[in-house]
Amino acid sequence: MPVLAAALAAYAALTAAAGDTLVDLPSLGSDAARPLVLFAPLFACIGLVVCLSSRLPAAEASGSRPVFRFDQALILVTVLTTVAVAYAVTVFLDAQTANIAGRNTAFLVGLMLCARRIAGHQVAAIAPVAWVITMMLIGNSGGNGQAHPWTVILMPPDHIPAAITTAAMLALGTASAPAAPIFRDAS
Repeated sequence: MPVLAAALAAYAALTAAAGDTLVDLPSLGSDAARPLVLFAPLFACIGLVVCLSSRLPAAEASGSRPVFRFDQALILVTVLTTVAVAYAVTVFLDAQTANIAGRNTAFLVGLMLCARRIAGHQVAAIAPVAWVITMMLIGNSGGNGQAHPWTVILMPPDHIPAAITTAAMLALGTASAPAAPIFRDAS
């Protein structure tokens, strides 16, 4: 739990510090500047996967408490916290771009949980990082700097299809959280 708390603090710090700051990043599609706040959700995702992977499976299986429900609650509380932080930064620092950090965290957490279900904790830890880097490289359409709709994380804060996709991904990931990975972890 301390790792998750530190990760959320780092998320809040980067979201507040980045605000509306744009950075030029390498891209195969165009030279569009992207918001620095796109990297903030990675802190929350990594902290959450570390927290969820530190478990005692035998003790949890034999216990009488529904640990998987606690895991799902932890996931939702983490995502709601990141959304609240992003909204607070948007309102108090007047940084409209910062609002995408909460939505992107929800999407990347859902993606991470689906990857965890399919391939285990090691893959889950790198899935959000791989998605962000891949979207930076190939998420643009042509030379005009417009993002493809399927990138989700590159969409503006008020993009309704991105919000719907995010909600679906988070719901799917949260629903798959209690299940054991399809493939066994190497540990």
